[in-house]
Amino acid sequence: MLGFVAPLVLGALAALGIPVLIHLIQREKKRVVVFPSLMFLRRIPYQSVRRRRIRHWALLVLRLAALALIVAAFARPFFRRDALAAATQQGAREVAILVDTSYSMGYGSRWTRAQAAARDAINRVSAADRASLVFFASNAEVAVRSTSDRGRLTSALAAASVGPGATRFAPALKAAGSILAESPLPRREVILISDFQRRGWEQTPGRDDVRLPDKTTVTPVSVGDAASSNLSVTPVSLQRTRFETQDRITVTAGVANHSPSAANVAVALDVNGQRIQSLPAAVEPNGSTSVTFAPFTVATRNMRATVRLPPDALLRDNLFHFVVSPGEPVRTVVVGRPGAAREGLYLMRALSIGDAPRVDATERTSETVSDADLRAAGVVILNDVPVADALADRLARFVTAGGGLLFSSGPHAAWPVRVDILPGAPGAIIDRTSGAPLRLGALEYSHPVFELFRAPRSGDFSAARFYGYRGVDTPVATVLARYDDGAPALMERKVGEGRVLLWTSTIDLGWNDLPLKPVFLPFVHTALRYLADYAEPPTSLVVGQVVAAPRASRVAGPAHGAVMALAPSGARSTIGAEDGAIELSEQGFYEVRIQGAGAESATVLASNVDLSESDLTPMDPRELIAAVIGRPATGPNGFAEPRPTDEAQAQAQRLWWYLLVAGGLLLAAETLLSNRLSGVS
Repeated sequence: MLGFVAPLVLGALAALGIPVLIHLIQREKKRVVVFPSLMFLRRIPYQSVRRRRIRHWALLVLRLAALALIVAAFARPFFRRDALAAATQQGAREVAILVDTSYSMGYGSRWTRAQAAARDAINRVSAADRASLVFFASNAEVAVRSTSDRGRLTSALAAASVGPGATRFAPALKAAGSILAESPLPRREVILISDFQRRGWEQTPGRDDVRLPDKTTVTPVSVGDAASSNLSVTPVSLQRTRFETQDRITVTAGVANHSPSAANVAVALDVNGQRIQSLPAAVEPNGSTSVTFAPFTVATRNMRATVRLPPDALLRDNLFHFVVSPGEPVRTVVVGRPGAAREGLYLMRALSIGDAPRVDATERTSETVSDADLRAAGVVILNDVPVADALADRLARFVTAGGGLLFSSGPHAAWPVRVDILPGAPGAIIDRTSGAPLRLGALEYSHPVFELFRAPRSGDFSAARFYGYRGVDTPVATVLARYDDGAPALMERKVGEGRVLLWTSTIDLGWNDLPLKPVFLPFVHTALRYLADYAEPPTSLVVGQVVAAPRASRVAGPAHGAVMALAPSGARSTIGAEDGAIELSEQGFYEVRIQGAGAESATVLASNVDLSESDLTPMDPRELIAAVIGRPATGPNGFAEPRPTDEAQAQAQRLWWYLLVAGGLLLAAETLLSNRLSGVS
């Protein structure tokens, strides 16, 4: 479409007809001249007409055309084009092609459409352009960086596939911004190919920090569907019960319906590859429901279980994997004095209650504690006992290797000074039996031992009364709790891989009435969990999580072999001895074990897709682009770059220069023709 920078100048074209009109209608006025005699004058024929006629049409056309071209040149004409077409004449491009590979792109034919759109973008890359191909889901991967080789780009696109990740736009846009910021080319463009899930932008961490370089053109290409329906399995709920010596698990699974129509579907439970039960479920439009399967016995470690739905247009969220194992008890050795079993009564009762974790407590005296007891134990509790040098050395090795030690320094407690693992040496006895009893004052509620009691009405330690405690000589550790006189009540020290807690009073009714208070039971269990470094084994995880290697694998040393992780696809990787972490990049079951060890050392992790991706509700791409570049997107295709101005397009095309040259040539031709016609006349 033709446009003009100064269209008012075209009004001068109307003036071209004025001379012609005057020439046609002008009549020569008669002027009477009185002359005395005509005998000496030569007679010349004279023609009188009412209107003149145009005799040299070619000359007139040349003159009018030349003037019209000159007038048009001053009007600055140009051909109107859209932003993309106008941009092609402004120099080489640096193009970042961002392709969404999240698992929602596996819905229907979305991935096929995305590949076609990416190929079209690659085919438009000229020899002067450079393009980068970035695949993104939860994270971004730059597959090909800044090249004009369309073959490399096409090959990388052909090798790509939809993965198990969720849509997160920010990492991809940040990668594109980094590529474009380093480019010396005059034009920068981002082509974003996605189904534009709303949750992919709303749940993107750091989205407010995404900014692209100035004058970057963003072209969104949506491959989503106008209407979609999807069913997904929600995370399961597990209820564990103990029957005789075995654990039984009851599984409750949920089904979410992301569509405007009701659905009836069969929900199945598989355990170790065997179908346990299938139940019908009726789900309301845009609603959810749940089914509860019959309980099954957890007979072995690492039982792999899956809740399944029938296949639909989006397959990955029709499965939910989880792992169940028999409850692993925290093996604890309680060391007391011979003949003083009653002093450990409240402690042993507290340890016998609860199943998260279940505690397997063994009572010993300082003379009967064996090396086998220490090898099997995760925690040792010294309940007001004197410790000999030999036992102290063994306990020091136990703690350094990762064990937990709780030392209760009652009136009979003693510890050899040369074995330096306690937070402080037990000192003098402070007797408060006369006068007002002490109470616990300052507690470190941010510490895991007391974090459970941080909320209001979750436990009152100040209700307990203390009638005696041991002072601490040369304290070298952190104080977690103090009496109201400022003296330490609970101290912590980390030694090697293990932890030591020093309780400066008794764990019975000898010096305090804490065992009679409601906080005693949860306090004992939180202290035990902390000393054992106990964490409830996760039954399921999410793709993209980086998780610590299980404790069973971290004990591997040079003598036991490397710690290996086997992914669901069969890929093997070695877990670093220092970081001990693994990134879950696939959906399914991971197996982590010590290389060369038996199955008893293995730990199985269940990895599931992020179920927020199951909601296929799209967003307007222009909302995303406006947030990224700081101004609204325009145009039918949502181009973020505004249409080039008329002045810019006219300057780029320079049509006025060609019109001036053409007008000058016509004037030269008119001059030659006029001279020739004048000579003939």
